[in-house]
Amino acid sequence: QAVNPIYILVFGLLLTFLWGILAKMKLEPSTTMKFSFGLLQLGLGFGVLWYGSQHCDTRGMVGLQWLFICYLLHTTGELCLSPVGLSMVTKLSPTRLVSTVMGAWFLATALSSYLAAVIATFTEVADESGNIPIPIDTVDIYGTVFKNIAIAAIASGAICMALVPLLNKWMHEEVVEDEEDA
Repeated sequence: QAVNPIYILVFGLLLTFLWGILAKMKLEPSTTMKFSFGLLQLGLGFGVLWYGSQHCDTRGMVGLQWLFICYLLHTTGELCLSPVGLSMVTKLSPTRLVSTVMGAWFLATALSSYLAAVIATFTEVADESGNIPIPIDTVDIYGTVFKNIAIAAIASGAICMALVPLLNKWMHEEVVEDEEDA
């Protein structure tokens, strides 16, 4: 339970430092590119879980290092995506609909939690009497679900990356009023 918060603290600071240095060098990735990075890292994290499931021991047990690597990729992906998500929504929304579209962003988050529960049903392994089979009998089920999520997330990240130039063109900068003009 502590891995994700530790990664957030450590890598949040590192990414903030990295984005700052890249900004000074005028090399900081755009908001849309950071969003793409986040989706790609999500897919890679699930790819790591799939890879781990393919390399289980004879009992079907998978090493803990795969979970740590997955958390690393998911956390750094979240740190690329989450802080810029609302900013991106604001920049891509028509000015009159910004609040409504921000609400849709939060609604999408809620719907994604529901979708996660639906996806979790694909990994249901209990038999009719509620007994859970031994790991060697179920590791492939989990691995297949992780592989499918990885493919979908990587494909989404690649599509988002391909759309970066178009999305950057659509984005409008926030109008900032100078204090002297107010």
